Parts: sequence; structure tokens; C-alpha cells
Amino acid sequence: MLHPLSKVALMGSGETGPSMVAVHRALLAQIAEPSALVLDTTYGFQENADELSKKAVTYFAESLGVELAVATLRRARSATPLQVARVIRQIEEANYIFAGPGSPSYALANLHEAGVGAALAAALQRPATLCFASAAAMTLGAYTIPVYEIYKAGADPHWLPGLNVLEALGLNVAVIPHFDNREGATHDTRFCYMGERRLLQLEEMLPPGIPIIGIDEHTAVVIEASGDVKVHGKGFLTVRSGGNEHRIGAGERASIADLAGSARPLMENKEGTAAAPDPFAEALARYDGPAAIEILAEAVAAGDSPRAIAMLLELGKALDGRFVERSALLAPFIELAIAERSRARERREYETSDRIRAALAAQQVLLEDTPGGTAWRLVD
Repeated sequence: MLHPLSKVALMGSGETGPSMVAVHRALLAQIAEPSALVLDTTYGFQENADELSKKAVTYFAESLGVELAVATLRRARSATPLQVARVIRQIEEANYIFAGPGSPSYALANLHEAGVGAALAAALQRPATLCFASAAAMTLGAYTIPVYEIYKAGADPHWLPGLNVLEALGLNVAVIPHFDNREGATHDTRFCYMGERRLLQLEEMLPPGIPIIGIDEHTAVVIEASGDVKVHGKGFLTVRSGGNEHRIGAGERASIADLAGSARPLMENKEGTAAAPDPFAEALARYDGPAAIEILAEAVAAGDSPRAIAMLLELGKALDGRFVERSALLAPFIELAIAERSRARERREYETSDRIRAALAAQQVLLEDTPGGTAWRLVD
């Protein structure tokens, strides 16, 4: 169900520069208690990825007065299921999700594999604001240009399947930032470095009815769930569809139907159904360690890794709340987990044994096998 207060902000460039401070500030002002997050996947392949994350954190702190958390998903194939689940959980708990420069094709490969697109679309059901700029903005459409491969490596013009998060807003489009770029002194670098010749080729490859949404540099397009579209900044929003082009300047208003190229309605709201009670969550709520660990052990024994990881995340969240002394809450879980691990080792099920050790280690619980048995301690 699309929340009426949700919105998507697409920035052509300048996402952490002076030109976009007012846009960020206005978006954040509409959130009572901002919980801001930056997703580092778009630039995760770069050697200076840590510096880029730090730059974003500093920008939000100094220019906007908002604490920005970092969700790290730099290479999905080498990330553990628990690491991926943590990023998904961070997205689920944030209401201002920011992403920016880098490689759109690299971002797509990793976000698709980790299933992040579904989490971003689900965020719009809360309310939440997705603020995606440059390379990140390109991933939200139905189709995405692999800019690096075409412009830098000489690949023929082609499209990649996008995350299509904008479909939740009734938009089946392709997003192109840096639409008015003119860095090429002697060659055409408009349309995100594609130039007009390649842009025309790319347009021919799109299925009928898929418009291109072009966003100039230092320009933001805010798309609201209500159907309103607003342009901010120095440049224009350009809609290209069926050989026609329409430009909308800063300060002007439009609608989602204008961007879609038709009067296509928003996705209809559907009545949600009540979720079944979660026995593990109920056990945590009443601090019933033995009951909760039995449920966790059953998931581990059944090889249900996604369920076990989800329960470990809930356990970590309960511990972060500091409602009870951490060791006291953990003790019954750990002792039963150790017993289950010992039984697995006796059965020579070493994969299950290792999985239990790794799950505990992820919660800062270190196991030490000694002649007298297995001891445990918390580590920072």
C-alpha cells in the first residue's frame, strides 16, 4: 500500500553540494523524526568508498544537522546472508534513504542480487523518502543505461533492467541524470555522456510507451505519492516520449501523468491482512530466553537460514534496546545454542556447528573450546 506521504527525489547531480542543500532541507523538514541512511553500493567498487561515505555523513551533519547512517553493501556475492539482512533491515527502519554517484551497472548487479529493490519499493509503503542522485537515480527506473561500459569501454548502446522502484508510483520510465552535461569540449556529452547520436539509438531500443525522464545537473525532481511533481534547482526536467519532448523548469509543477506520458493512474491501495503472531518475537517480548532459543535452534536444525538470520537480527535489536543487562538476556540463548552445537558436533554435522558459531560471533559472542567444555564471553 503506497503511503500518501511518501515521495521520491531524483537529483541530476550536486547531491552533496551547496545547490541541493535547500532540497534536502525541505524534504527532511516534512519528516517529524528523520532517520537518514546512505546506501554505499553505487560507489562500492571505488578505492575511496570510505571517503565518499564519510563525505556524505559530514555533509548531512554540517549542512543539514542530521545524523546519517551508512548501509554497506559493496559486493553482494561476498556478503554473508546476515550482512545482506542487516542492510535490508536498515532500509526498513530508515525514513530518508539516500544514494548517489558511482556506476549504475555495478549498483544494479549488486542490488538485484541482494534483493534491495523490493526493500526500497516497500519503503514507500511506510512513509519514506527516497533521495537518489546521479548513478543511483538511474537504477530506479524500468531500464538503466550502463554508462561506464558505453562511454568508457566502447560497448554498443544498450539498456539494463532497472530496479523499477518507480513503478510503485505509476511510472514505467527510464531515468537519465546529467541531462545537460557539457564536459566534452569537442564532443557531445549531454544525456549522461551518451550524446545525441547514442541517445537516439537508445530511444529506438526502448519498448513502446516507455518515456525517458531527463534531469539536468544541479536539479531535483520530487515525485509525491499524491501525484504532484515539483522541479527544484538550476535546470529542467525533460520528458521524451514518442519523438516528442517536454521541458519543465524549476518552480513549475507537473503530475505523475505528465511524466508517464499518459493519464496512467497510481497503483491502487490494497487492504492489508493481519500478520500471524511471531512466536520468536513474542518470546523476546517476555524475555523468555529458553523458548526463543528453542525456536532459533529449530530453524538452524531445519537449515532455514533466512529465518534464523531474521531471528538473530531481532535478538540484536532487543539487545541494543538495553532494557535488561545484556549478559543476563543472552545467557539462556547462548547455553542452549552451545548445547545444540555440541550435539551437532557429536553427529559430525560440522556445517551446522560452524553456522551456530558464526551466528553467535555476529552477535559479539566468542566461543572458546576447552578440555572442560565450551566457554563463552562477550566481545566489543
